[in-house]
Amino acid sequence: MQQSRNQGGFAGFWLLMLLLVAVAAASFFIRLQPGILGLVLAAMAVLLTLYWAKAVKNSLGTSAWDDYLLELRQEGDVLDVTAQVPGPETKVRVELFGKKLVLIGGMGFRRTVKLPFEAMLREIRYVNGILNARLVRRTASATTG
Repeated sequence: MQQSRNQGGFAGFWLLMLLLVAVAAASFFIRLQPGILGLVLAAMAVLLTLYWAKAVKNSLGTSAWDDYLLELRQEGDVLDVTAQVPGPETKVRVELFGKKLVLIGGMGFRRTVKLPFEAMLREIRYVNGILNARLVRRTASATTG
C-alpha cells in the first residue's frame, strides 16, 4: 500500500516539473519573438505541453486492476469471458448493463468491459480466482419476453 502512494507522489512531482518547464518555455517564446509569430509559437508550445502532460497522466494513471488477465472469445452469438477476479467467492459478481459487463470481486475489485453486443448471462463459474462466464446475444424477442 505504501509503495503505490509513493509512486503517485513521484508521478505528481514529474507532472509539476513538466508544467513548470512548459510555463518557462512559453514565456521564453513570448519574450523572444514579439508580435504574432511569438504568440503562435507560444500557443504551439502550450498545446504541445498539454498534449504530453495528458499522455504522461494516462500512462501513469492505469488501474492496478488492469494487470488482471481478461480474455473474450466470440463464436457467433456466444461470447465466452475468462477473467482473473480476486475473491472470496461470496463477493464475486457479474452485472450486465447494455453493452457493458461489470466484474466485481473482493478487495474493491471492479472492472468494466465493453462488449461487442448486448448480451444475457447464460452460465457462470468461479474457481480458484478464475471467472468463466458464457454470454449470449440479446435478441429483440428476448427483450420483450
